[in-house]
Amino acid sequence: MRYFRDVYLRRINQEGATYQERLQNKRLRFFEDSLLKSAYLLEFEFDGDLHPGKFTRYRQGDSDTLHRLQTRKSLMLPTGTILDLSADETPKKPWMVYRYEEIPASGYNAFIMLKMTHHITWKDQNGEERETWAYMYGQEDNMLKNEILGRSRMDPIYTENLKMSFLVMPLTPYIKKDDYFTIRAGTDLEEAYWVTGYDTLSQPGIMYVTVDPTRVRDTTPPPEAEEDDPDGYWLGGKE
Repeated sequence: MRYFRDVYLRRINQEGATYQERLQNKRLRFFEDSLLKSAYLLEFEFDGDLHPGKFTRYRQGDSDTLHRLQTRKSLMLPTGTILDLSADETPKKPWMVYRYEEIPASGYNAFIMLKMTHHITWKDQNGEERETWAYMYGQEDNMLKNEILGRSRMDPIYTENLKMSFLVMPLTPYIKKDDYFTIRAGTDLEEAYWVTGYDTLSQPGIMYVTVDPTRVRDTTPPPEAEEDDPDGYWLGGKE
């Protein structure tokens, strides 16, 4: 009786007091072992700390736009979070936590990651400079139609304007309808767009934004007349 109480129960309870606890602890240990041995192991920074993760394609045959990030159960990443990650031996690039993939009775957390393609800048309605990463695509890009467009409530507008482009980005209160923003498309090339609509309700932490191309605005302030040249003027007239 003493052996049963002092030895057997101590051994069997070292991984949990119940069957469910022992089973879950085995799952956690299995993931930890497979994580450290995985060819897809990477390390990323979140909230000031470094964390290990397993970074793989979302589905076989998919493009590299969607990936799955598996982390320890103790780490929960909010949707809309931008992380610098590396895939397939490439330099680190910004990826956004697009969706938490709930897997019952697992030893890890899984997140669907969306690769950011464009860095946008704009002035909000108070004149403050804003910037963010976004995934940008056009009407001709059907690659993520089922996975992304189907999650937004803006589906009915997609056939109205073939010139429209779309952004999937972290939720921000600073972008509104009719806002103007620019995208750096190359070393000396800048593209401009204006916001025609957005959806902030379909998915927590995520914005779906529709945009139309427009001309790049000249935001350079007009020259001021010099003190010794009171009759100086700039193109367009001087009062």
